[in-house]
Amino acid sequence: MLFYYGLTKVNAAKHLYFILILLLNSISIFAFQSDNDSLRTKKYEYLTDKVFQNAKDSSIAIIYARSYLNKAKEDNDTLKIANGFYYFSGIIKDKELTEKYVDSMLLYSKNLKNKTFPALAYFYKAKIEYNKGNYKKALELYLKTNKKAEEFENTHIFYASKKSIGIIKSRIGEHETSLYELKECYQYYSKLKSEKPRTYLSTLFALSDVYHLNNKLDSASKINRMGYKESVFFEQNDFRYYFTLNEGINLFSKKDFIGAQDSLSVAIKEFNSNNDKANLSMAYFYLGKTLAALGDEKKSIESHIKVDEIFRETYEIMPNNRENYEILINHYKKQDDKDNQLKYIQQLLKVDSVLNTNYKYLIKTIIKEYDTPKLLSEKQKIITSLEDKKQVSNTTILILLGVSILLLILWLINRNKQRQYKKRFEDLYNKQTSQKKEQQLLEKEKPSLSIPQEIIKDILSKLTVFENELGFIQSNLTVHNLAKEFGTNSKYLSKIINTYKKKSFNYYINDLRIEQSIIRLKTDSKFRNYTIRAIAKEIGFKTTDTFSKAFYRKNGIYPSYFIKELEKQLETEEIK
Repeated sequence: MLFYYGLTKVNAAKHLYFILILLLNSISIFAFQSDNDSLRTKKYEYLTDKVFQNAKDSSIAIIYARSYLNKAKEDNDTLKIANGFYYFSGIIKDKELTEKYVDSMLLYSKNLKNKTFPALAYFYKAKIEYNKGNYKKALELYLKTNKKAEEFENTHIFYASKKSIGIIKSRIGEHETSLYELKECYQYYSKLKSEKPRTYLSTLFALSDVYHLNNKLDSASKINRMGYKESVFFEQNDFRYYFTLNEGINLFSKKDFIGAQDSLSVAIKEFNSNNDKANLSMAYFYLGKTLAALGDEKKSIESHIKVDEIFRETYEIMPNNRENYEILINHYKKQDDKDNQLKYIQQLLKVDSVLNTNYKYLIKTIIKEYDTPKLLSEKQKIITSLEDKKQVSNTTILILLGVSILLLILWLINRNKQRQYKKRFEDLYNKQTSQKKEQQLLEKEKPSLSIPQEIIKDILSKLTVFENELGFIQSNLTVHNLAKEFGTNSKYLSKIINTYKKKSFNYYINDLRIEQSIIRLKTDSKFRNYTIRAIAKEIGFKTTDTFSKAFYRKNGIYPSYFIKELEKQLETEEIK
């Protein structure tokens, strides 16, 4: 930066000094501009190599990244502009600036049809939303990433998004499907562990966690031991403490409380040092439970208070840590400490609000583990008791009441929705197929069509054979090729289906496929273990989304819900 000084107040020597400074600055600026000018003539490949070669020195790397982006803008090359913003997002350390560059990358790449873009842009935006705690938005973006990566066969981005989806599923309580996703990711990244050790180790860490959540404790311990050794082998020593944390949690579940205390204490020391608040919160929560099991209630409560302090700082909490507040509330209830009891009830209501916002499927579990009406009733009793001792702020009461009413409304809405879904499942489960009766009834009606009667009978007869022989499960089926197969024209076939089946050709085919999927799900245990994607493909749908939407349109519930409830129903019948 150049400064202006009043020349009348300095001597000739100083004049000369400042002239030299001006000259040097001018030379520096000229040299910088000359570098930029010379880089304009360089090829994109050269600039890209220089960005990556100087990745550790952002002040140099950014010069090449800027030249790359400017060149791309001059050439009006959308793909390379997106690449330029990608380079900037990796160089800049400021989170807000990084997000702006990722947003620009997404803006320029969203209409591209390329192996890298827009999948890479969706993925980086999803990571940002996840780190901000916007899990619902992150999941939407990871699903878009997954779809684009699969469409353009970008295997690495596909598995990167698949892994992230698996982790989010574990956070919202979908532990079984999360385990399936993460096992597949482990198989993929285990082949690349020398090339991408940190990605491999983070996959192991996530897999260990989800094994624990599925109560497969021995498998979780095996992964923790492997992860610890691999962290040392690949010289990624900071990762050791994550496996130490998971093993401490695992040892608590195995009731090895001494071992759990040792592991969790080591992890806490490290996470306090590296400022990893999310895992520090988890470590304190399980240390509190471990100390309680060992009979040290005072230190146990201190650990649980630490969890709340982290929540107040980050406003983020894992679903399992909700129990932390039940422990604190019950502790202070026994102590007859109404101030702290109310304090942690208020915190629990905030936690429930955060969990309900971030975790789509969590509210049902929350209600099972801690009955909201009971919580509200107890809160009101405490408020009434405290009013006899001190004046409580009306504003505080109104806020608490408002939050309580909001939670109650959400609970009622969710409960009503679950009842509707349950009723629809029961109707579907008990429904008997009656296609033949419906067909006979429709044929008796003999609607008036400008088609010869013998052609109508012939096509209806062929449709019956077509249905009985499951011809509708062909994925490339259209009204034109089916008409050709029947030896008729598509107009006749379409008109007869519209009149006699009371639906369009597409709805007719999709409904047959849905009915067939229900029959197979009810009768074929192997088919029930298929993924939704595999089921859709098996019965003729090209995409999972089309299958799910068609299933919901016809039955009012999604196939995943139907399968889950069907498994419960069949287990109940087996027990009987």
